[in-house]
Amino acid sequence: MHPVRLSIVTYNIWNTMRWDVREPALRQFAELFNPDILCLQELRGETQACLDEAMPGHTRVHDDFEGWTSEGTIYWNRTYFSEVEHGIEDVGMLEEKRRLFWVRLKLTGQDRTLFVGTAHYTYQGHPIERDTGQSPRIEQTRRTIEAMQRLVGEDEPAVFMGDLNDPVHPVRMMHEAGYVNCFSALGIPTIPTHPAYPTTNILPGARTTQQTIDWIFANKHARAVAAQVPHCYHGDVAPSDHWPVLAVYEV
Repeated sequence: MHPVRLSIVTYNIWNTMRWDVREPALRQFAELFNPDILCLQELRGETQACLDEAMPGHTRVHDDFEGWTSEGTIYWNRTYFSEVEHGIEDVGMLEEKRRLFWVRLKLTGQDRTLFVGTAHYTYQGHPIERDTGQSPRIEQTRRTIEAMQRLVGEDEPAVFMGDLNDPVHPVRMMHEAGYVNCFSALGIPTIPTHPAYPTTNILPGARTTQQTIDWIFANKHARAVAAQVPHCYHGDVAPSDHWPVLAVYEV
């Protein structure tokens, strides 16, 4: 059986902040990069409508749970995949509609499936974390790993990605569970994904730190071939205050 190569993107698309300026940039990104699988965080109705139009060859999860249209979702190219099933898992998010969102996809013309999951972990500046000094992302990662151990089939390729708001602990824990990020898999130093200039509009004197907080991980049944953080603009505007992570995997 010949391996299949897939382009995969995770992207926090920043709610609807400065949407009137960013809309052409996000639309251009979707049209030019056109990934086989696209996982999103901070999705809203306006951004979903834009992407539905910009990627007519793709479909996404349709579900009554509001989080699928107001927090995160997963798009895939209909030519290469069909949906087997999808679901959500409560992994301890402090935000009401955030979950581990997942879908199982069947590869066209093959009797093989791919598990895809995405999540948006709690922001480092959340009031509870500021008050307690304790990171909720450690528990969120632990519960994500437990959910994936239960959901992913034996010998099934699996990818997990999203805005994990942490450059350290989720990465360590995912690696210990057998899910290696796309940069480490290729021996590439991690590249900062936040903040994206000039879209973020950081004011002089504001506290900001460049961090790699957006990640793509895969188990041993998906082999990383390439990984990058593309800096893409429409004019002088980036599509979001994050940069996307793009990886190519062979399954």
